[in-house]
Amino acid sequence: MPLSKTQKTLHLIEKSAFGLEIGASYSPMAAKRDGWNVEVADHAQAEELREKYAAWGVDGSLIEEVDHIVDERGLFAAINKESQYDFIIASHVIEHVPNPVQFLLDCQRLLKEGGILSLVVPDKRFCFDTLKPISTTGDLLQAFIENRTKHPAGTVFDAYALHAKKGDLLVWPGDSTFSGLSFGHSVREAKALTDEYIETGRFVDVHAWQFVPESFKMIVSDLVALELLSFEPAAFFDTVDHQFYVSLRKSKDALQAWREPRLKLAKRAMANPRGSYASRLRGVLTRIRRRVGGGKKKR
Repeated sequence: MPLSKTQKTLHLIEKSAFGLEIGASYSPMAAKRDGWNVEVADHAQAEELREKYAAWGVDGSLIEEVDHIVDERGLFAAINKESQYDFIIASHVIEHVPNPVQFLLDCQRLLKEGGILSLVVPDKRFCFDTLKPISTTGDLLQAFIENRTKHPAGTVFDAYALHAKKGDLLVWPGDSTFSGLSFGHSVREAKALTDEYIETGRFVDVHAWQFVPESFKMIVSDLVALELLSFEPAAFFDTVDHQFYVSLRKSKDALQAWREPRLKLAKRAMANPRGSYASRLRGVLTRIRRRVGGGKKKR
């Protein structure tokens, strides 16, 4: 039986270990109420998050108390616990942060040697990011060199101007075709929203980075080769639905663990635009279910 999202995320993580979950909001993977010895980091206190998500019809009781508020200072500055955690979980977080290299470095500092960083990452081919270009190591390095704490105006513009949808859908599991796509905003609307962002100076939460599994592997291996990171690959689950799963282990011997040739990863990232067989099969089944369901409604 295929592993669930939670099982993939918690792969290699012991419930008795001490961990940190970042940005859990209303769907924590390692919930305190389920007995996990975990602290929670987010951009706001629990009560503020409950008010925010109440407008979405979310049950506020699902949002657990927040232990650490992360602001422009960054993750490590907000927590300041060197080598304290056995694991860190961040589901659908890294694509939002202004400076992913610094985010990964902060996670590395917070983890004990041998600790696990478990990431769930959206695959750009199966969501509203599909028309945006794949992010590169150079893109992430530029943000790191600039020590970004907020998104550049151009990134915000692209987030709106290239935001795609299929009908009313923002994710389309397994269906990486371009059929039925439309833009969510006109170019004028995107510019107006960007101007508002510039004028107010308020942080805007957008997908600033786009990945496919092979490009993400390549970026992390590049950062290890550049001696910026000390993570080795611990587990990897290819895209199912619209996301893939990566477990990284903090290790002093990380460089030797990255064995996939860089050129091979680059070719696979560009040559497999439709995703893996498993993700395509899941998409086919999803479309069949929709059509069957639609047919039933018509009868």
